[in-house]
Amino acid sequence: MDIKTVDIDDDNYPEHLRSIPKAPETLYYIGDIKLIEHPLIAIVGTRRCSSYGRWAAEGIAYRIASCGISVVSGMAEGIDSAAHRGCIKAGTPTVAVLGTGIDICFPKSNLELYRRIAEDGLILSEYPPGQMGAPWMFPERNRIISGLSKSVVVVEGTLKSGSMITARLALEQGRDVYAVPGNINQPGSAGVNRLISDGACPILDMDSAAQTLGLSAAKRMRRVESLSAEEKLVLGAVIEDPGTDPGTLAFRTGIAVGDVLALLGALELKDLVRSSGQRFYPEK
Repeated sequence: MDIKTVDIDDDNYPEHLRSIPKAPETLYYIGDIKLIEHPLIAIVGTRRCSSYGRWAAEGIAYRIASCGISVVSGMAEGIDSAAHRGCIKAGTPTVAVLGTGIDICFPKSNLELYRRIAEDGLILSEYPPGQMGAPWMFPERNRIISGLSKSVVVVEGTLKSGSMITARLALEQGRDVYAVPGNINQPGSAGVNRLISDGACPILDMDSAAQTLGLSAAKRMRRVESLSAEEKLVLGAVIEDPGTDPGTLAFRTGIAVGDVLALLGALELKDLVRSSGQRFYPEK
């Protein structure tokens, strides 16, 4: 595998990571370093997760990735692995931060996942090739996970788990912290429920997860960016004059009425405009 490095003084070192306490002087990486040019969203949690936790992590990651945002986690068993897989399932590259040397897959059961992320996403470590993991290294890498992220979502974790360390680091770094409520009979729920009690924003259902994380606008922006020049022209005219009709839109854009109607139909399918009779309005 092609292992590269980026130093803290390099231009392509992420600014939001450079600003955290104890920022790593050097990052070793495999894959597309451009994925960390913009803040990511982290999903973290316990290795010994429940089936509910695994479902929640994968589902939330899928919805985040569907908005065009990459998910970062630690490629550990349990919640981390589920989060990476949810991101991949949505067709968006995922980022893994290791607590071992960049060339060491831990746990070994994640070798296929490691190879997939290396091929289509990004693997990072502050530890050089060949460096075996030690217990203290995994909590240390958590500051990188939170440092790369605009927000951290915690899915299951005991009061003294590594995911609680990540949540604390995220708060110290000025990141937003979210938590998935858990069954009060399960030890793995104690940490996330305490976070919510202390003020973390709860993610209450899958359908509103992206909106809770503030990603609805990002998803809409992604759709707008994919429009053709004529679609953007018609959408802009609708936004400028809500309730306008196809004839007026044709006059303002210089596009034939028949073509305007076809473009409006395409914009409706993309949930960017809505119609009421012959009047068209921008979708909120």
